[in-house]
Amino acid sequence: MRLTEFGKLVRMLRLEFDLSLKQMADAMLMSSAHLSALEYGDKKLNESHIDMALTFLASRGVSAKQLADVREAGAKSMETVNVKDLDGDARALVFAFARRLQAGEPPNEEITNWAKDRR
Repeated sequence: MRLTEFGKLVRMLRLEFDLSLKQMADAMLMSSAHLSALEYGDKKLNESHIDMALTFLASRGVSAKQLADVREAGAKSMETVNVKDLDGDARALVFAFARRLQAGEPPNEEITNWAKDRR
């Protein structure tokens, strides 16, 4: 079970404010399954989804600070890596790394340290 940053925060707020997935999904004009898929990253999140979530949460008394956190989490959850302009070897490395992560294999220590240095 891997929630996106958006999904983690929205779920936490729903629990804190005693709001159901169905209530939020209905307000966002989508099915509960679709909202759940957005939270898990199985469906692509967009600005419209974030705006509808913010409208719903604001109407339920969520603070301005928490709403700002939801917007930031949504932006992080929408981040993608464009590999179109990479050369063939670089693209192959990106895809190999992604397949390894998808298979549940952690990156080796060298890659982990390299990535931490670039955050």
